[in-house]
Amino acid sequence: MRKKKMMVLFLVLAMVLTALSGCGSSDKGSEPEGNTDTEKGGLVVMTISNQQNEFIVGMGESFKKVGAENGYDVQLMDADNDPTKQLSQIESAIAQGAVAIFLEPCSFDGLTNGLEQAKEAGIPVFTIHNGVSATDLITSAIRVDVKAGGAQKMQHCVDQLGGKGNIAIMTGTTGQDTTNQICGGYDDVLKNYPDIKVLYTGAADWGATKATPLAENWIAASGDQLDAIVCNNDGMALGVIPVLSTTGKTGDILLYGLDATKEGLKAVKNGEMTATIYVDAHGEIVKAFELLGTLAQGGTVDSEYVIPTVLIDSTNVDEYLK
Repeated sequence: MRKKKMMVLFLVLAMVLTALSGCGSSDKGSEPEGNTDTEKGGLVVMTISNQQNEFIVGMGESFKKVGAENGYDVQLMDADNDPTKQLSQIESAIAQGAVAIFLEPCSFDGLTNGLEQAKEAGIPVFTIHNGVSATDLITSAIRVDVKAGGAQKMQHCVDQLGGKGNIAIMTGTTGQDTTNQICGGYDDVLKNYPDIKVLYTGAADWGATKATPLAENWIAASGDQLDAIVCNNDGMALGVIPVLSTTGKTGDILLYGLDATKEGLKAVKNGEMTATIYVDAHGEIVKAFELLGTLAQGGTVDSEYVIPTVLIDSTNVDEYLK
């Protein structure tokens, strides 16, 4: 009898242990798995210079989309064209343990301290579109050849004017690498055409808000002497369009942009802009994630990747308006 009771106890204990073991494995299996690709990929932070024009906004959207497609947790930050704020955003990315930082810098020289901190933390930094002076502190620079783009559109402008005329140049943020590169392309062309006179040069910081009053001042001051306004990007050129319209100068004053944004392409199609330059921001983002994947697999990447530009005018705009 006693032996029978002991066997029953052993059976009950075995059943309890089996049940507990089963519950344990069941709980583990029912735990939400989450996005395992995201966990594997980790956090990628991108800090952009501003969101004042369609091009940079589109770049930010590409970053979020491509990052998610590649299994990363992505975080986009806007520096509002403030180097101090962008430096703080780099430091925030480091503190969060980001696996990489994508940097579209608002300053050529002002972010070195943050780049040093990222390198010390072992976090790869990819500069995108704009560059920095401390190239030894970044993993790779991914950019479109905007200097070539600047030269392409200035050559187009010179050709349209027959090698002689008066122009105004509207730039992005003074001292920024992209501004310097684009204007460097202008200079490479203009040095060969002494009869092209630059009457005005002014910075409108990439957006229409400052571009409109600047164009108003130039047109009012020049009378009928101004033949072309060459802008560093479409965002500023779009701010010039209403000024040309209200002064009856549309078509008489050539207008150039850069970036081939949707609105910029529409303006070329409608004859409100003479030409723009196709700049593949989406391609820059795709390349950055491709390089990050290479590093994650233990590979190496080049220090620079350059994407070519294309001039778009009335002859080929329909190819890009899709």
